[in-house]
Amino acid sequence: MVDFDKLRTAKKKTKAIDPREIFRRLPKPAGINDLYTSQTDVLNAWFEKRTQRDTVLKLHTGGGKTMVGLLMAQSTMNETGESVLYLAPTRQLVNQTLEKAHALGIPAVPYVRKQDLHEDFVNGNAVMVATYSALFHGRSKFRLRGGARTPQSVGAVILDDAHVAFSVVRDSFTLTVDSETCRRRYEELTGLFRLAFKDTDRLGTFDDVVSGTEHAVLEVPYWAWHEQIDAVRTQLKTDALLYPFEWPLLRDHLHLCHALVSRDAFTITPIVPLVDAFPTFADAPRRIYMSATIADDSDIVRTFDASVEAVKSPLQSRSLAGVSERMVLVPDLMQFKFDTNDAIRKLLEWTSGKQLGSVVLVPSDKAAEKWSEIGEVAQGSTQVEPLVLRLQTGQTHGPAIFANRYDGMDLPGDSCRLLILSGLPTGTSSYELFRAASLYGGTTILRMLAQRIEQGIGRGARGSGDHCVVILAGADLAGWLAKAANFASLTHATRAQLEMGIQVSKELTDLKELAETMNRSYVRDQGWTEYHAETLAEILDEEEAVEQKFDHVAVERKAISLWRDGHPDKAVARIDKFVTANADLDPQSKGWLIQLAARIAHHWGNTDRAEELQREAHSSNRNLLRPKTRPPYRALAGPDEQAAAIIRQFDEYRMRRGLLRTFESVVSNLHENASANQFEKALSDLGRMLGFVAERHDENGEGPDVLWLLSPDDAWVIEAKSRKRKGTALRKSEHGQLLVAAEWFDKHYPGVSSTRVSVHPASIATKAASAGQSFVLTYEKLSEVVSGTRALLTALVDCQLSGQDLLTECGRLLQDSSVSAAQIGGNFLLPFEETA
Repeated sequence: MVDFDKLRTAKKKTKAIDPREIFRRLPKPAGINDLYTSQTDVLNAWFEKRTQRDTVLKLHTGGGKTMVGLLMAQSTMNETGESVLYLAPTRQLVNQTLEKAHALGIPAVPYVRKQDLHEDFVNGNAVMVATYSALFHGRSKFRLRGGARTPQSVGAVILDDAHVAFSVVRDSFTLTVDSETCRRRYEELTGLFRLAFKDTDRLGTFDDVVSGTEHAVLEVPYWAWHEQIDAVRTQLKTDALLYPFEWPLLRDHLHLCHALVSRDAFTITPIVPLVDAFPTFADAPRRIYMSATIADDSDIVRTFDASVEAVKSPLQSRSLAGVSERMVLVPDLMQFKFDTNDAIRKLLEWTSGKQLGSVVLVPSDKAAEKWSEIGEVAQGSTQVEPLVLRLQTGQTHGPAIFANRYDGMDLPGDSCRLLILSGLPTGTSSYELFRAASLYGGTTILRMLAQRIEQGIGRGARGSGDHCVVILAGADLAGWLAKAANFASLTHATRAQLEMGIQVSKELTDLKELAETMNRSYVRDQGWTEYHAETLAEILDEEEAVEQKFDHVAVERKAISLWRDGHPDKAVARIDKFVTANADLDPQSKGWLIQLAARIAHHWGNTDRAEELQREAHSSNRNLLRPKTRPPYRALAGPDEQAAAIIRQFDEYRMRRGLLRTFESVVSNLHENASANQFEKALSDLGRMLGFVAERHDENGEGPDVLWLLSPDDAWVIEAKSRKRKGTALRKSEHGQLLVAAEWFDKHYPGVSSTRVSVHPASIATKAASAGQSFVLTYEKLSEVVSGTRALLTALVDCQLSGQDLLTECGRLLQDSSVSAAQIGGNFLLPFEETA
């Protein structure tokens, strides 16, 4: 028998290090004859810059990132003789990578739990493929810095789907004390900080969160956290066996962490993941971040401490290889009226009946419940993975409903031909919810939402030749997409496909045409496929690259490194210098950075400087911690003329109908079952949409729940009793809150007349309340305000006017509108009636 291995060894040539030459020499698996142009482009660029410590590589989903990564790994091993570690977010992706390596003939071994690292990997003879969690944990077999055993060194670390790994890596550094399974410890930890919340006028919210009646996530004030760190460490050391993978990473770095309180858990998580604790990663001479094309790459810097220059200049190709065909439709922005939810349910059943996969992505388990009657709901990995497999193998065609699964699922081919994104994505972990609340209204959260939407869209069609119909449903999602600034935060390819979808939607006149149009994608209608291909290329050619800014993220990372290394003075100075030099930084991010400087100054012992910085941070971003000393209140600027204020909102939208969808999203929380936080925010937002100046106050411990400035000389001081049962009367203590809020208003707005308003289920008050000079906005009357506002905005959206003509029309409509500043009080406010 011929010994081919012997013949191959006898003729063995010098190992190739150019990845294209490596590919040329490898056996080709079935279906692969050559590299895509996009793969060749990035491999060429990487080989020229391969000695750079950090490299960011971007290819469209389905563009062959795995093969590129494996070729880079083999090139590195051939050139350096060092090991290469290849990381993927899930075990499923690890297995897919190993299968790809085997098909190509590239030596690769898996990471195996409870076994030593494979000797072929240790000796630099094979790539090791593992999940991120296998590397980043407190008992890592790759070893921690400063440990008794020498860490495993590598020639390169390849991070596949780096954009998906951000939350996975953070979870590795996050210690969670569950409020249900560890109730005693949860209460002991939260009890350490009750006084701190009392001192910042958040005690009521804190008690509601701990008791489980409020869904908010509260950050423990850092000054209280620093004072109690030793007590926290003592408590958690007792339970260290419960947290074997997290505690070793945090026990010496608690001062570098946020402490978060939610109804579900007491959570400790670092401000940024402390990845430099792992020399295998932090000291690797080559770190290659492979990412899909996403709108915001700042978290590559924030999570992995990657080079800003590398992230600013990713290796990518203009080739459209890997861009899937997607018909993206937004029913809420279509011209004809129909019941969106009912229509989508019928379209899902119709698609599944064609033996084509249909999938719904929703933001939460609660949101998934309303779909349970028409499809199978999967919650948690134990349910998600089997359902995904059944879709992939054709055992089911759905509808399949997944809660908060915007990444980590591949549904190619017929496993998903109709994908529904229902509702605006939200975070689920305490940290995600905390960060979203802290940076609300800023560009950071805008880009985070854009990325999550795009990840969701990407679940359906996975690469060149694949196709699906995507429906973006829900008033909040439609309103978000219609805003020009939000639309601009999406990637070029997504914007192009949305533009096509909008044009297609404008041609539709009824539901029958909508179904017929979707079917043209299903049956591969030539007219549609050619239109998509040509238009996509044309729009992308016209797009201009927008430079992203990552410097503020790099400054945050550098400041924390200086603080950790014992240079708090330099850390504070670095932030101060950056904020001073970057006046265009959005106020939310500016406040976040200044609060970090305050946190560092406090831990350093400079409490006066910390208090000064915290006042400045809170002034820029009122979502952040209120300083211990209450800052002076700054009165709101008086409102503009109502018509001008209303019309100015239209300028924010690319599609005018999106304003109506935003309105519907806002008022959806004006009901008795909404939380106090949701109700008050909705009431404030409703005031703004009416053209008033509106603001919430009581969230920071003073003033009314909501303030509406209707005109320069007229205001509503509002206390909202949204959770009271119908038929109950306003009590003395409740009216007392309204009286105190009115006194606060008179102090800060001298010369402006105010009306005391209680949002209350009924217009009755106890005799002791003495509410005769105050007014009530009942739930029924509030509903009428909503109806009047809806009618006004709908008329403006439908009138087809613009500029001065639109402003004039708004003024004319307001003259007869029940919600004009001049008439709204007389139309909807009622006097209280005294009851026994």
